[in-house]
Amino acid sequence: MHTCSRSVLTPLLLQDGKSALDVSKKTEVTTVFARNSLLLAAIVGMAELVAEHIAQGANLAARDGWGRTALVLALAHGHEAAAAMLVEPTRAAGALDVLGCDGFSALLWAEERLLDGVAQRLLECGAARPARPALALFRGEAGAVHVDVEARTVAFTGSLATMRSAQRCPLGGRGYYELEILERVDWYPQYGFAAAAFVRVSGCSSENVGDGHSWAVDGKNKRTMQKGKQGEFECYEWEDSDVVGLACDLDAMRIHVSLNGSFAAPYGVVFELEADAVGDGLFAAFSGKTSKVRYNLGEATFKHTPPSADFQAFAKFEDFESPQHALKSFTVY
Repeated sequence: MHTCSRSVLTPLLLQDGKSALDVSKKTEVTTVFARNSLLLAAIVGMAELVAEHIAQGANLAARDGWGRTALVLALAHGHEAAAAMLVEPTRAAGALDVLGCDGFSALLWAEERLLDGVAQRLLECGAARPARPALALFRGEAGAVHVDVEARTVAFTGSLATMRSAQRCPLGGRGYYELEILERVDWYPQYGFAAAAFVRVSGCSSENVGDGHSWAVDGKNKRTMQKGKQGEFECYEWEDSDVVGLACDLDAMRIHVSLNGSFAAPYGVVFELEADAVGDGLFAAFSGKTSKVRYNLGEATFKHTPPSADFQAFAKFEDFESPQHALKSFTVY
C-alpha cells in the first residue's frame, strides 16, 4: 500500500510552531512555498492551518498545476472540516465552480465522497452542477492519477489506481473502447471491463481490474486476469504508441481484445463470460501504476475498428454513474 502520510507534509507546513505563511515574510524562498502551502494544507486536511490562511487573506481562487483550488483538493481527499470552512470564502473569490483538469468541481467531489453537509452548503451558496465526466478515478488515492479530460489522458503517478467509465454496456449490447499507450513504464497495465459488483474504493486498494468482478489483459506480464485468477497471454510486450482495443459482446457473452487493430491470436476472444458474473452489464475499466494512456470511449474517431459493425462506442451508452454509490472503504490521506 502506498500512502501519503500526514507526518511527511507537516514539517513543510509548520516551522518552529509557525505556519509557512508567517515564515514567508522573512525569505524569498519561503514566499514561493507559501503560495502553495494552503493547497498542501487542504490535501492533508489541516483545518487549523487552512483557517489561518483564510484569516490572513489567502487567494482562495489559486489553483494547483491540475486546475484544482484548495476547496476542490480538500474534498477530493475527503477532508470535511477543512472543506466546510473553505466553501464561503471560495464563493466570495468567485471560484466555487472551478473545474479541475479531471472535470470535477467541488460539488462533484463532495457528492463523490458522500460529504452531504458540504454538498448542501455548496448548493446553498449557488454552486452549479456540471455534467459528470465520462471517466473517473474508481479505486485509489486522489493523487494517484492525473486526468486531463480535454486531452483524454490518464497519467498514473506511482500508486496502483483504477479508472472506470460512467457508461455501462447493457446485457445484449456490444461495446468498444480503445487505450493508446503514451508512456509504457508500468508493471501493472490491466485493461478491460468491470461489472457493477466491482465496487468503488476510495483510498488505496489491493484489488484492481482483473480482481473481483472484473476482467483484464496485461501486456507487460503477459497474462489474463479474471475474478482474481490469472492465465497465460502469450503476446508481445506492449510498447509506446500501441493501441489496445477492448470489446465486450454481451449477447454472445465474450470479451474481445485487439492490438493495433488486429484480433489475430493471441488476441481475439480472450474471455468467455458467465451471465451471473456480468450482472446487468459491464463498464469500461483499466488500472495502472506508472504509465500514461489516452482513452477513447468514442469521444473521437477510433483508430481501429471493433470486431464487427454492430459494436458501439461506450460513450453512446446510458450513464449509470451516481453520487450515491456504495463505498467499500475510505482511507484519508
